[in-house]
Amino acid sequence: MKVQETRDLSSLSELIDELPLAVKCFIEHKLDHDRSPSSLLEYTRDFRIFFGWIAPNLWPFVATVKELTLDMFNDITREHVQEFADYLTTSRNLQYKSLVRKIHSLRSLFTYLHLRFEYNETPILKRNVFATFIMERPSNNIEVARKLQNKVLRFNEIPAFVKFVQEGVIEQNNVQAQWFHNLNRARDVSIVTLLLESGVMVSDIVNLDLDDISLQEGYIIVTRQQASVRTKHRIMFGYNAKTYLYDYLKVRTDTYAPQSGERALFLAKPNGETQGKRISKRAIQAMVKKYASKFGASEVTVRQLTHSFGVQYAATNTVRNMKQQLAQRNIDSLEKYLILSSLID
Repeated sequence: MKVQETRDLSSLSELIDELPLAVKCFIEHKLDHDRSPSSLLEYTRDFRIFFGWIAPNLWPFVATVKELTLDMFNDITREHVQEFADYLTTSRNLQYKSLVRKIHSLRSLFTYLHLRFEYNETPILKRNVFATFIMERPSNNIEVARKLQNKVLRFNEIPAFVKFVQEGVIEQNNVQAQWFHNLNRARDVSIVTLLLESGVMVSDIVNLDLDDISLQEGYIIVTRQQASVRTKHRIMFGYNAKTYLYDYLKVRTDTYAPQSGERALFLAKPNGETQGKRISKRAIQAMVKKYASKFGASEVTVRQLTHSFGVQYAATNTVRNMKQQLAQRNIDSLEKYLILSSLID
């Protein structure tokens, strides 16, 4: 199991203990069938939002959602589902794509509960109220591309952003923040350039070990899972990433003082601790968000850095090369980059 999946499995175990037993059964069933802990963690966060919203309305006498039983779920109507969707849109300002994903997560849960559990050959959950509440995932790649158009970095913005991460952050009247930036900037700029020059995902960055990188040949090894099969992919990266990675590796040990057996490539030193540990996904996401906001590109996230690479790569490469570089089997997922490369100068 990859490092990020191990972390997510630990978070998942803690989270499902706060939810109804029926939900725990669903998650354990999916884990037994090789579903990724990272995906199930996102599912479980969706479930927590839903039950945290509906429990006070339907079952105010229940102290915690953990006490809810499967039979009580029969009180949920299709109107409640619509109200929940409205709540996500208005109160939580959720974008349509995220809303669709949450509804699909809940439909998967309720389908399982409806079909799996019976009493005297009769389903305990009498109906799946999510079954007829259809929300189509956006499938028009032109539309997806247009939505991304103003979120990715343009070709001429990439060098400026990298330079800003390396040397452009000045924390006015905040000595501690400036010290923190100076401490981590060799690491931060190497992560940013690796994202921008390889197209890897944030979980790939977290999982990288020292043995997974070849500076001389300019590649990293990432592991991806397709269904129940794990495959290793050699992902190439560019000259700037090679340069910054070399600089980071020269200071990695002195800066973060890891334990002798620590093999993680990218480290972070938590507050109050003297030894560095493998950096987390959330730390990378927060780091990119901080730099992007100060750079004046608040829409840019870790995911957008990956998209930025995809757009530039698509402009000069074949679909076959894209599939290999991005470790993607689905051509549809690459089409948005081909469209974006024609939309962006």
